[in-house]
Amino acid sequence: MKNILLTRLIEDNQEDRVFFQGKGFKTVEIPLLTLRKRNASSSFEKKLNQCEWVFLTSQHAAEFFFQNQMSDQLQTKKFAVIGVKTAQVLLAHHVAVDFQALVPTKQTMFEEWSSRFMMPTTIFYPKSNLADDLGEAELMAKGHCLHTSILYDNVFSENSQRRLKKCLVEEEVSAVYLASPSLWQRFLSVFMETGLTKMPKLYCLGSTTQQAIARDGYEVCMKEKYC
Repeated sequence: MKNILLTRLIEDNQEDRVFFQGKGFKTVEIPLLTLRKRNASSSFEKKLNQCEWVFLTSQHAAEFFFQNQMSDQLQTKKFAVIGVKTAQVLLAHHVAVDFQALVPTKQTMFEEWSSRFMMPTTIFYPKSNLADDLGEAELMAKGHCLHTSILYDNVFSENSQRRLKKCLVEEEVSAVYLASPSLWQRFLSVFMETGLTKMPKLYCLGSTTQQAIARDGYEVCMKEKYC
């Protein structure tokens, strides 16, 4: 049976696991990231207090957010989330979701939100150290005041690197699924170290990841357009 490497955190793989197993793959899971919460600074609370909206673009950002803030600050805030999993974290903390993107990508979330809420407002967007600034300039160009804060670090541990290299060398990896540009860059760096010449079939989530892979000269198929 052909196998596919899933590179996100184990708890994020359930839907992808079911999807690819339904396509006849055996799934192999090696997370190419470790998340480490940063301690909240005084600027975190200050930025949060200044804002009407809070943007959360992953379930992990939501979880770290609730570890860093005081519950009495939330009653006056409005929350925009990227998808169902992030919304579930808010609901578990008894916080209402005021906006949820129809498609769970950051670009879609920012575009859909700005098309519905056109009056200038203040936004607090806590994110990881690797998050890009895609869509942020567009929000500010429309008159919104955007405050960002690094909430957690996304790192590529030595253990994950060793596990990936061993898997690539000792197992026949038929395909790889990548959900972000950083996961692609991490996978590619280890793949190049192995000396292997045949790149596995690449699948990805979202146009941003697709573009990052294409810029490096590799063909990739988006998961939702399985090929």
